[in-house]
Amino acid sequence: MRAIAPSYYPMFRCIAGACRHTCCANWEVDIDPETYDKYMNMSGAFAERIRSSIVVEDDGSSTGEAHFVLRPDGRCPMLRDDGLCDLILACGEKALCRVCDEHPRFFNYRSDVIECGIGLSCEAAIPLILGWDKGFEMVDVPLPGGADLDLDDVIEEEPDELEIEVYEARDNAIRAASDRSAALSERVRMLGGPLWDSGRRLEVMKKLESLSQEWVSIYSRIDAAADPFTVLDDPQYSLQFENMLVYFLFRYPWEGARLACELLLMVADCVIANPSVDLFDIVREFSSNVEYSDCNIDDIQSFL
Repeated sequence: MRAIAPSYYPMFRCIAGACRHTCCANWEVDIDPETYDKYMNMSGAFAERIRSSIVVEDDGSSTGEAHFVLRPDGRCPMLRDDGLCDLILACGEKALCRVCDEHPRFFNYRSDVIECGIGLSCEAAIPLILGWDKGFEMVDVPLPGGADLDLDDVIEEEPDELEIEVYEARDNAIRAASDRSAALSERVRMLGGPLWDSGRRLEVMKKLESLSQEWVSIYSRIDAAADPFTVLDDPQYSLQFENMLVYFLFRYPWEGARLACELLLMVADCVIANPSVDLFDIVREFSSNVEYSDCNIDDIQSFL
C-alpha cells in the first residue's frame, strides 16, 4: 500500500496559536476508541482533567460515542486563550485523538492506494491550495498514521472496474479543469453539464445545516439573478477558482464533476455578493459550514 497526495501537501504546517479561526471550536471533537482507552488509563492530575471533559453518548453501539464537552463559548476544553492546546503542551502530540491529529487532512481510500489531501476549512491550507501555481501533480507521501499505522489492518487489493472507471473519469476531469486553452467559465460549463442558476443554489444553501451566523450572513446576500461565471474569468481570481475546482474534483471522486462545479459556483455566488469580504474568508466559511458536513454534501447530491 502506498500513499499519494498533491505536491503542495507536504508543505502544510499548522500555525497553532497564530490561527485566527481555530479548528478547536464550534464542533464536537469526537474521540476514537483507541484514544479514549488511552485517556481512561492515564494517571495524574491532568488525566483527571481530561476525563472530566469527556462525555460518552449512547449511539446504539456497545461502547457509545465519546467526545469532548465544549465550553459555553463553543471552544474545546483543552484550548487555551492563546490558541494553543493544553493537551499537547502537557502530554505531547501523540496524546491527540485521531480527528485532532489528522485535521484538516482528508483521505480517499482506494483499493491499492491512499490519497491524502488538506481541506479548505483551514486558514493555513487555503493560501497554499488556492495560490499554488505549479500545476496539479500527485507525489508519494508517508502513509497516514506513520509509525503508529498497523499495516496488518491495511488490505491492498486490485481495484474493480467501477473504481477504475470512477478515478479515470476524475483524473480526466482534473486535466480538463487545468487546460487553460479555454476560459475557466467554459471549462466549468463543459464539466458540469446542466448547472443550477444562482437562485436555485441559494435555495439549496438555505436548506443546509449552518455552523456559524457569519456564513448565513455571507450567503444571504446572494442575488438570485447574478451571473457567477463572470468572476471565474476575472484575472484577480482565475487561478484561485481553477485550483478550487481541481480541489473539489480531487476530493469528491465518487460524487462526480457536477457536484464539484456546483460547489465552485456556490463560492462564486458568495464572492460576487460580498465584494468587501476577503475571498479566503468566504472559502473558509463555505468549507467549514458546507463542505465539512457529510450531511450537507449528501443533501446537495440528493438535489442534483
